[in-house]
Amino acid sequence: MTEPSLEELRMLLAVQRQGSLTAAAEDLGVTQQAVSQRMRTLERRLGLNLLERSARGSTLTSHGRLIADWARGVIDQVEALTAAAAALREDRDAQLSVAASMTIAEHLMPRWLVAGRARGVQARLELAAVNSASVVDRIRAGEAELGFIESPDVPRRLASRAIGADEVVVVVAPGHPWSRRTRVGADEVARTALILREEGSGTRVTLERALAASGLTLAPPAAELSTTAAIRAVVMAGTGAAAVSELAVRDDLASGALVRVPVDGPPLTRHFTAVWDGSRALSPAGAGFLELATALGVGQ
Repeated sequence: MTEPSLEELRMLLAVQRQGSLTAAAEDLGVTQQAVSQRMRTLERRLGLNLLERSARGSTLTSHGRLIADWARGVIDQVEALTAAAAALREDRDAQLSVAASMTIAEHLMPRWLVAGRARGVQARLELAAVNSASVVDRIRAGEAELGFIESPDVPRRLASRAIGADEVVVVVAPGHPWSRRTRVGADEVARTALILREEGSGTRVTLERALAASGLTLAPPAAELSTTAAIRAVVMAGTGAAAVSELAVRDDLASGALVRVPVDGPPLTRHFTAVWDGSRALSPAGAGFLELATALGVGQ
């Protein structure tokens, strides 16, 4: 005996519910012939007569009624399984793993999250704040669904979308000799031991690329720190000069706690970019958060 299909069991239940093959066919939106053929197939599978056929129509036999009662239990279990799977998908889709560069994580992500809550976004976000190179590694390894980077290069084989732009600036404390300069040459910046983020950070890569375009090589840093907050604290103490995100020190520049040093050459502009694995569709939570970040951008 071969196992009956779920479609056959559902048709049998329709016959029991509606009282005839014709009424069952109308209920299911198929032809009476299709229902009749399915019922004959089910009878052959089970080796039982399920329908009593006569000139007045077809009704369930005693065996048919018993099989239909058992079929209801099977269909109920299948429907419960399907509903449970849907709930698991919704729970999975509501969890969003994001990796963001330090500047974006510290200065943009909080505003995005607040705006998302105000707009009814319910996704539970797991955020990893790392440098841009590590963001790309996490996306490629499948450890994060959505990433935000600030490096000048858009990684190959990843889908991407521009979110906004930022500028890398050189800053010092008010008492630093550079604070009184109207301009500092790029060559002087290159040979000065600056306070910088670690290798792989978008801020540092942007500065290194700009200097390299002028044939200059960045001197070994005076210190490498993993967060902009730590760099700001060291510079405010009068220790030296640093290259940082303008977004990260905007308030410090406005208050006079730090001084921006004009540097010869073009602005050190870099773009904030969202990245994800383009071979897979973003989850509803991922797509929604991407749209939110795109709409809000860098802001003011």
